[in-house]
Amino acid sequence: MRMQYKVIGIGAAGNKAAISLVEKKVMDVKDILLINSTARDIPKDYNGDKIILTDKGSGCGKERAIAKEYAMACMKAGELDKYIKEGESENVLIVSSVEGGTGSGAAPIIGEYCAKVLGCLVHIIAFTGFEEDVRGMKNTVEFFQELDFECDVQAIRNKAFLKLAGNNKFTAEEMANDEFIRRVKVMIGDGMVDSTQNIDDTDMFKLINTSGYKTIESIKINENLMDRSEFDRACKEMIYNSKSLFSKNPGQLRLGVIMNLSPASEDAIDPDYSVIKETYGKPFECFTHKQWDGGDQYISFISSGMKLPLDEVKSVYDRYMEASAAVNKERDTFFSELGKLEENAEDSMFDMVRSKKQNNTGSKEDFFKKFTSSAE
Repeated sequence: MRMQYKVIGIGAAGNKAAISLVEKKVMDVKDILLINSTARDIPKDYNGDKIILTDKGSGCGKERAIAKEYAMACMKAGELDKYIKEGESENVLIVSSVEGGTGSGAAPIIGEYCAKVLGCLVHIIAFTGFEEDVRGMKNTVEFFQELDFECDVQAIRNKAFLKLAGNNKFTAEEMANDEFIRRVKVMIGDGMVDSTQNIDDTDMFKLINTSGYKTIESIKINENLMDRSEFDRACKEMIYNSKSLFSKNPGQLRLGVIMNLSPASEDAIDPDYSVIKETYGKPFECFTHKQWDGGDQYISFISSGMKLPLDEVKSVYDRYMEASAAVNKERDTFFSELGKLEENAEDSMFDMVRSKKQNNTGSKEDFFKKFTSSAE
């Protein structure tokens, strides 16, 4: 069982995440497309498909409107159609950040084009940032406002990794990227083997392609589970440590639970997955995959078809408005105010103007005529 995707990494963060799938041998480079407004974020030795949206090589400077303009020109020219062909690439996974310019601006419009024009099933995984500046928060809100087409969305919070990363932003970004890889591995069915209790290809297709908001959580089980309370505790830990944006009223439509547990842990499984359902809501459909491959024990779950995290995005909006109000937007009056300051007119008497002839009251002829008359 392995779902097929065409992955599009857009912008610096999206490029890095997509390339990491190749580096970690999760996906083949032929299934990856990088899109950016500059080639500087793409390693020179990268040999996969890529689209550079402009030959200016200057990036977008965090301005979404510029990225949208570039992306629109690219799609009108048919550049995207060369890599994502109508009817051939069923599942398209787009990954980008929401705070920057290229990814935040181009990802929604490219996703909508893939869905509406190319007929793809579109999945979006968005990295939310650290809210370091007003522009980034503004971009975040606008990004989510534009996801009003048929797709499913996941959001990974870079900020949620800061404490684990010792407040090192760059380490936090790397950890968020690892989280992205982990989620993709679950989505493609990596590590799943046929067993007596299977999520088959159709089940997985339904789980993955339910429109709305989605989260994918996992936990490693270090020792055999002794009873149901330990199983429930593992589920609570997954939920508590989730790095997704959280919706206060999730209302999941589908739930899939994937377990790699030894026979000694089987009796501890809660077949109703009560903790997950209490948190995310009662699903319309629930799927179970139980296997044992002799390796590490783990539990993963896919909760899909949820409502988008309105409260969290509104909270970003509130912080954006507060931060924006604190920015000094008054026009600089330096020159206009200085122009009002007048000099003392009398002080001009001290000026020595070398470029002007002084007391030029007559002609050269008149000057010499005076002395000629005196001599006579």
